[in-house]
Amino acid sequence: MTDRLVEILFMVTGVLLTPVLLVLALMSAATLWMMGGLAREAFERWQTRSVWTNYLASLKADSGEAAAFRQLSLSGDPARFQAWFRAADHRGRPGLRKCLDDLEIDMTRRLSWLSFATRVGPMLGLVGTLLPLGPALRGLASDDLASLAENLEIAFTSTVFGLLIGGLAYAASVLRRNWYDQDLSDLEFVLDTIRPKNEQGQACLDSPIGEPADA
Repeated sequence: MTDRLVEILFMVTGVLLTPVLLVLALMSAATLWMMGGLAREAFERWQTRSVWTNYLASLKADSGEAAAFRQLSLSGDPARFQAWFRAADHRGRPGLRKCLDDLEIDMTRRLSWLSFATRVGPMLGLVGTLLPLGPALRGLASDDLASLAENLEIAFTSTVFGLLIGGLAYAASVLRRNWYDQDLSDLEFVLDTIRPKNEQGQACLDSPIGEPADA
């Protein structure tokens, strides 16, 4: 009975090996694609960093204006918020606050894939390492050195790819989380400092107007 159960489990592990290797290959391709996008985003941020930091410095010195923010050349999430700001003159601050909240949710969604790859990549690498060890030991017991070498090659390759996926995803996660935290802090500061056009007009309407002196 025990031998039969072991044979069934051995067959199951043999069936699982191909899907695990396929998922590892797909995750490796997705990780390389993600690293390309990360490099592009880093280059775009480098191009617009001086413009953005100079504008934030002017806001801190109380000399920045909403009109200047509309004309900035930005990239990434600040550029998305800038586009919403340009179109939000009829919605005012509540609409922009909702846009900023949606942007934060989108950032979290983008980081979730990196968290997934950081954890699942090494796990799949470990599974891909352990699954071929059974056939490798059987090959060793039967003096089938070709089968032993083939299965050990699969095991070590799975380990390398799993660790590579996890390491790259973790590095990208740390870098992007720092970027996004800084972006949210800067955009909240911009939102609290400048006002859309409709609020500027309302401020003019609400400002006190001097009454003529009595004759």
